[in-house]
Amino acid sequence: MLVYDDIKNYPKYKQIFGKFKQVKVFKTKYSIKIDFGKKKVFLSRDNDSGNTNILELINRVKNDAAKYIKAKEFKGSKDNIIFWSWFNDTSGVLGDDLQNVDLCKIDLTAAYWTKAINIGLISKSTIEHFEGIQFNSVKEKKAARLKALGSLATVKNVEIYRNGKRDSDFHELIYNQDTKDLYMWVCNEVAMDMQTVLSKVDGVYYYWDCIFVSPNSMQDVKDLFKYMGYRCTVENHKGKVHIGKNISYLCCPNKDGKLIQYPIEN
Repeated sequence: MLVYDDIKNYPKYKQIFGKFKQVKVFKTKYSIKIDFGKKKVFLSRDNDSGNTNILELINRVKNDAAKYIKAKEFKGSKDNIIFWSWFNDTSGVLGDDLQNVDLCKIDLTAAYWTKAINIGLISKSTIEHFEGIQFNSVKEKKAARLKALGSLATVKNVEIYRNGKRDSDFHELIYNQDTKDLYMWVCNEVAMDMQTVLSKVDGVYYYWDCIFVSPNSMQDVKDLFKYMGYRCTVENHKGKVHIGKNISYLCCPNKDGKLIQYPIEN
């Protein structure tokens, strides 16, 4: 028997652990699975644990990954370092004046999902399944993409409770190293694309899947990303750099006016 519920109700289930000789708990970033033996409970952070479409999407992505690894004989690099951000201190855009510089922030739309599609990792049937799901918002659709692709690198933290008390001597982590390496490789491919564009247009900074450039370079960046197979959005900002002792920040307001600090390693 499998029951679906919201993750906020985990304390309620934990109260009855003492009624069982042994309970196994599997925790990930987004979910908790409780194994009572004959009865199992699946809890989700975003109320989609009972949404079979999302669970099916995750399973499809995992199956696609397994087929991709086998077909391509993929072997991940254990030494691969991903540069999630990069500040181009030779761009000259900021010059001596680090305050109120005109910048264009260009965000890639579904960057990692798009890269996974473009390299042939995500199958056509999985794409069709995803596009057929009725989402309530763009935010919900984005979360589903992140969960599905991120499931390739999911680490499950396993705990055991005996007669209601956690066995402190037991600790286990479950993950698939092959799919985790594949996920990190996709992330690195996006980072490499960001570095390529940054260098070609002498841009200022990139952070994960967004890049900051001078307004004069905006069209060139859009053209490069289009050539690479990405879609993107553009926002105009006033940027400034805050210099700190250990870490500095590129500071820009978002579209709602809230100041966002993007880290720059010194």
